[in-house]
Amino acid sequence: MPSYFTSSPGKVILFGEHAVVYGKVATAGSLGLRSYALIQTREDKKIEVNLPDVQLARSWNINDVPRQARWEGYPYPPQSMNTDLLAQLTKFVDLGSQTNRSQAAIALLYLHSFLTTDETLVRGYDFVVRSNLPVGAGLGSSASYSVCVATALLQLNGYLSAGKGLDVAAQRDLVNQWAFQAEKVIHGNPSGIDNTVSTLGGAVMFRKGEKIEPLPGFQSLRFLLTNTRVPRETQVQVANVRKLHDKFPTVVNPMLDAINEISNSCKDIFSQDGLDRAHLLARFGELVDVNHGLLAALGVSHPSLEKVREISSKLGLKSKLTGAGGGGCALTLIRDDVSSETVVVVKQLLEAEGFQCMETSVGGPGAGILTLTHPTTIAEFLAHEKSYFEATQNWAYFV
Repeated sequence: MPSYFTSSPGKVILFGEHAVVYGKVATAGSLGLRSYALIQTREDKKIEVNLPDVQLARSWNINDVPRQARWEGYPYPPQSMNTDLLAQLTKFVDLGSQTNRSQAAIALLYLHSFLTTDETLVRGYDFVVRSNLPVGAGLGSSASYSVCVATALLQLNGYLSAGKGLDVAAQRDLVNQWAFQAEKVIHGNPSGIDNTVSTLGGAVMFRKGEKIEPLPGFQSLRFLLTNTRVPRETQVQVANVRKLHDKFPTVVNPMLDAINEISNSCKDIFSQDGLDRAHLLARFGELVDVNHGLLAALGVSHPSLEKVREISSKLGLKSKLTGAGGGGCALTLIRDDVSSETVVVVKQLLEAEGFQCMETSVGGPGAGILTLTHPTTIAEFLAHEKSYFEATQNWAYFV
């Protein structure tokens, strides 16, 4: 029976928070924290779904799930969302419409309705996902899940096989487009940035209304990611910046322009020939400092975020908020010359404040597939430590 692991990273905003709302450039990168999925066929015509991170364990008869007829543009997604299908699936899943687990289940079954082939329909499949990404922290956990779903269903149903004639770039695009559909199910009107970063990996630059472009020459960087555990209120922070902008446009617009130039300067750093890594990291750290200062001036920092900066700066490290601010997460750049002892001390000091710290990287690979040589069980999959998947070799990435 076909069995596959799929994997995809979360994302962080490196530069450009809030300014992107006003048409400025922002920069985002893939996180070393990832989601991992198992998908494999079974022989009882059931879909067995287990998502422990959102407390979902359900089973459905595969023939009870609505299925879509072939559409124009197949196998790429239809141009518009099928709202009738969404209503059917919401009723079918019967978990309410606004919970993390109901949205995760509906997103899976929405893609299933389009992508499941006759061969899979007569068998059924297991689908299990585990994630290292905290839910609701602004780190692209839903996009990472969506990319895992899209990759898994496309692989299981043969859309990514060599016989389909798609090169790697076309496979990557197919995964990204279907992941975007799943993100629409979950969020309604997402930007597409999160699923693109999760699919492609590396780093991207983006401007509202324009094509998302990879950041050329980007090198993987080490960070300490700190979750302050202060709930984010993205809409509140965006609204507060809007009020400040409307009140003092001649003051705020130059600040937004400066944030725009930080992303452009980041691009210049990585495209500059002959710049050794030590100088690259030093200049990147300076941009981290400046970007946070501008965001704080816009009023979107928080005492918890300033505490992260205070603690890390005492040990010579640069930190900034990532995302909407007002709480949420902070990134601390770990240069190559920073000792492991220093990182341990910083983590201890931050955790003493009640924060959650995770060492990770930014700019690693995107979506991946691992073909299993023999079937496993849901219990075996769940029994593995998450580090097991990170250490597993022979992942095939869309690069």
